[in-house]
Amino acid sequence: MTQHKAISGTPITGAIVTGGAGFIGSHLCESLLRKGLPVVLVDNFCTGLRDNAETLKQHAKAKSNLHVVEADVIEPWSWVDKISPGIRSKISHVFHFASPASPPLYQDMAFATLWVNTTGLNHALEFADTIKARVVFASTSEIYGDPEISPQPESFWGNVNSFGVRSCYDEAKRFGEALIFTHNWKKKTQHGLVRIFNTYGPRMNPHDGRVVVNFLMQALRSEPLTVFGDGSQTRSFCYIDDLVDGIWRYAESELTTPVNLGNDREFSILELVETVKKMLPEKKLKVEFQDLPKDDPKQRRPDLQLAKKELAPWQPSIQLADGLKLMYAWLEQQHESI
Repeated sequence: MTQHKAISGTPITGAIVTGGAGFIGSHLCESLLRKGLPVVLVDNFCTGLRDNAETLKQHAKAKSNLHVVEADVIEPWSWVDKISPGIRSKISHVFHFASPASPPLYQDMAFATLWVNTTGLNHALEFADTIKARVVFASTSEIYGDPEISPQPESFWGNVNSFGVRSCYDEAKRFGEALIFTHNWKKKTQHGLVRIFNTYGPRMNPHDGRVVVNFLMQALRSEPLTVFGDGSQTRSFCYIDDLVDGIWRYAESELTTPVNLGNDREFSILELVETVKKMLPEKKLKVEFQDLPKDDPKQRRPDLQLAKKELAPWQPSIQLADGLKLMYAWLEQQHESI
């Protein structure tokens, strides 16, 4: 794990992580524990894995620094009153990462997805203001919709369908960004957000439904790899360690504007298929084509110029083939429970 240094902003001394049992949230919690910092993990486990929380409880520094709260952050934050004064005084950041993130899950929990990225975020902002903490919101590349330009810079306003099956997620995240802008504008605060592109790695829900975990789960079971459309659509895949390093650097900066985080190496879905097949030649994996889902973007690749400048020396470094091996090994370990 990369050593983090503050970028002329506020060093992290402790944090609340909503969605802390989720894929990205659990890795954020682990990074805090590694540095011996207090972390309050908040999750209602609707998509986050209880196993992730249990794994974190086994960390060497968890006994004195990890506090797990089972709560729905859409509801009023009465649970904060149970945080001990000693822990509360050390909280410098609130990472609002609670939200379903894969199309099957956020479409199934459409209302919760809308509220957690709006009402839940507002609760985070209001609480953070009472203790002078900084909120970092997990926004998304879905802000850009089906983009008209590639790679997507932060200045691109997006090409999003506000009246479709993906709008509960896309528009909730867009509202979340507007809420942070307005909150900072009117209340003179310095909260921020990162736009996260496709990320993968250990601890992702095996039933998440996104392409990397789908392929690896299908490979684990020696099933055909399901490709939607003709497989020419592109994605960029960032390994979780690279992403967490970028989030940490953003959190300790003074930035309040959106910054893309991900990997700017672009792959077609068919190229991803070939990478998985090459990794597991003994499986002799086949491919099965299905219809493309509605509003599925044709391309997705971050412009990382701003991130590489403002968060220097950050840049993604883990190659796709290497990251896939690490994720597959974790899935193999979980095989009996999934």
